[in-house]
Amino acid sequence: MASSSSTPSRRHFIKLMGAAAAVAGLRPLTATAASTSLTTGVRPVAALPPASSVLPATHLAWVWQFSTDGKPEAIREKLAAHGLGIALKTHDGLQWMSRYDKSPAAVSGPDRIAELAEYFEAGGVPFHAWAVVQGVDPQREASMAAAVLRAGARTISLDLESYRGFWTGTPAGAREYGEVLRNAQPNKGVLTTIDARPWEIDKIPLKEFAAFSDALAPQVYWSDFATAPNITKYWIAGEIPGSEGVTARFALDVAAKKLQALQLPIHPIGPGLVTDSVAWTQFIERSFAHEASTISTWRFGTTTPAVFAMLRDNPPRVDRVYTVQPGDTLGYIAAAYGTTVSALMKKNGITNPNYIWIGQSIIVPA
Repeated sequence: MASSSSTPSRRHFIKLMGAAAAVAGLRPLTATAASTSLTTGVRPVAALPPASSVLPATHLAWVWQFSTDGKPEAIREKLAAHGLGIALKTHDGLQWMSRYDKSPAAVSGPDRIAELAEYFEAGGVPFHAWAVVQGVDPQREASMAAAVLRAGARTISLDLESYRGFWTGTPAGAREYGEVLRNAQPNKGVLTTIDARPWEIDKIPLKEFAAFSDALAPQVYWSDFATAPNITKYWIAGEIPGSEGVTARFALDVAAKKLQALQLPIHPIGPGLVTDSVAWTQFIERSFAHEASTISTWRFGTTTPAVFAMLRDNPPRVDRVYTVQPGDTLGYIAAAYGTTVSALMKKNGITNPNYIWIGQSIIVPA
C-alpha cells in the first residue's frame, strides 16, 4: 500500500478550500399531501426516511481527480445548487489518488477522506466514493475500501472492468475481497460499477461481486457504444439496435436485461458530456422505468450545464418507509402519499388489504 503523505489538520484544510459556508443540512424528503383517516380524523403526515439507507438518496456526479475536475469548493458549490451528491475516486488498486492527482486536496489516505467527507457534507453535498478494483491483493484492496467507508463515505462504488489497469484477479479473489470488506463494513453501501455492454459483462466475475453488493451501477455510455464494431458485437450478442442505432434507451435496456438475473437494484451512469438533451431525457426516463431510484453523471469536469439542470429538475425516486399508526388503513396511507393500495400491496407482498398492524413497516414506492 502506498504510504500517505502528511495531512494538514481539518481546520487548515477547510481554510485551504476557502472559508466554509454555513453548515447546511441535507434537504429532508417529506410527503406532499395529507389525508383523512376514516377512523382517526385528520392528522399530519410525517416525513418518510428512505427505505434503503445504504444506497444513494440523491443523483451523483462522479469526480476523477481534483486536478482535472476542479477545486473542492467549486465542485461543492455547483453540486449543492443542483441537489446532487459527489462520488469521489479515492484509490486505484492499492494506490491512493494522491499518486496521480497533484492538487493540494488529493486523497492521500483515510484522514484526507474524513476531511473531504466533512467538507462536502457540511455544504449539503452527500459524500460517496468510488475506486478501481484490480484483485492483485484482494485482502489489502478490500481493507482500503473498508477504510474509505469508515472515514465517512456513505457508499463506495467498485469499478470492475476487464481492461488493462482494472481487474486481473480470479473469482476466488473476488469472494475473498467481499468477505474482507463485509466483515469490516457490514452496514455501509457497496455498489459494483461495470461496462454496460453485455460482452464486457461476461469478462468479469460479476456474480461474485454481486453477492456482496447492494446495487449495480452500469456505465451506459451510449455515445461511446454507437460505433460499427460495437453494433456488430450487439448483433452477435443477440441484441439488435433499431433504425436509430445505439441509443440511450437501447443501451440501458440491454444492460438491464443482462443484469436482471442478479436481482439487484441498478444505479445507471450516463455520459455527462453528451449535449443531446433528448438522449439524456430518454436516459433519465428509462432509468426510472427500470426502477432505478437515482442515477449518476460521468464526470463532473465534462458534464454540461444542461445535464446538471436535468438532474436537478428530475429528482430521485426513492422508496420510503412508513410505520403503521393506530387507525391506519392502506387506503389512508396510499392517499396520504400519492400512491395506490395495489402499489402498496405489490411493494410489500401484502395479500389481504384489510390486514395491517400497528408498528408494521410499510414501504411506500417512489
